Amino acid sequence: MKGIFRLGSVAGVVLMLAGCGTMIGRVSQGMSDVDYYKSVDGGLQLLGVTGKESKPAAIMCYFMIICPLVTVVSLPVDAAVDTVLLPVDYVNTL
Repeated sequence: MKGIFRLGSVAGVVLMLAGCGTMIGRVSQGMSDVDYYKSVDGGLQLLGVTGKESKPAAIMCYFMIICPLVTVVSLPVDAAVDTVLLPVDYVNTL
């Protein structure tokens, strides 16, 4: 029973961490200009590293102290999600 609870807890934390860049990169139309690794690009836009139009979002992220930390921690998870979705992105670029 403890193993199931741990597995569920870890899966829940991973799903919560995967939300930031995935939501910004994949759901927002026009926010990400890249064809591949949209979630990673969304996370980088949230940090203010890429994209000129994402500066207001980056400013709001830095006002909340925990947002940059969660975004940096979620970048590897977003990269893994993007790697799994590479065939979907390839078909969408055709």
